[in-house]
Amino acid sequence: MNTLKPASAMQRFSIVLQRDFNLCFFLSLSILALYPDPEHFFSQFRNSPWFIYTIIPAFNGIYTTLLALFLNRTVSRRNYTRNFYSADIPALIAVSFSAGCLSTYITLSEAATYVISVVIIYLAYRNIKQFAALLTSLLRPDTTATIKDLGAFANFFINLMISFSVINLSLNAIHNHLNIEQAFNFGSGLRAIIDSIYFSIITMTTVGYGDIYPHTTLARLLTGAECLTSYLMLGIMIGIVSRGITVTPENRQ
Repeated sequence: MNTLKPASAMQRFSIVLQRDFNLCFFLSLSILALYPDPEHFFSQFRNSPWFIYTIIPAFNGIYTTLLALFLNRTVSRRNYTRNFYSADIPALIAVSFSAGCLSTYITLSEAATYVISVVIIYLAYRNIKQFAALLTSLLRPDTTATIKDLGAFANFFINLMISFSVINLSLNAIHNHLNIEQAFNFGSGLRAIIDSIYFSIITMTTVGYGDIYPHTTLARLLTGAECLTSYLMLGIMIGIVSRGITVTPENRQ
């Protein structure tokens, strides 16, 4: 009789990394956005690079970990968000702490911005592959979604938003590195991260205030792809919800 071998620590970490890293990264960026004047904050430590590159990332990693654990315990264990719950706490701590540290480095180094962008795009690609299978089944005739399916859809949408935010930030960093016109009229340092998240949110929710906009042809093409993707996702979401929602027994508990 064949028995399944328990997953190793590395395999469990890989599962949590793929599912939760982008969400933890978004939490860490949200924490950074709480700084009232980020450029002034970092300017105070210009003569202490060890503090900027070690202590500040570590503190942000700790804050991100605490927030991720709090949400995992108090929110994700509830009925309608149970599919976000992670029972592998050590892996979640490692992933959330890493995300908190890396989100700080993205403001300090262009090279770090490029590397992190590749990681986030890769994880988004993996999530897209998984979500495509779910979406195919949901689009079949006479198929209704469950609460868990809607949670997976929301998680996928958040992953897309985070991915576009980091891609926009990377494109802006590349333009700055090449000494050409800014791709977007983002600020600098932590302010650029805040502006990038804000731009993706108002773009993907079709609000579009117009205070931040693409300047170059490549940036306009990227924004166009972001708009079309968000319209497609929102349209599919509305179509799925209009069919009705199936409440499973576990959701009634």
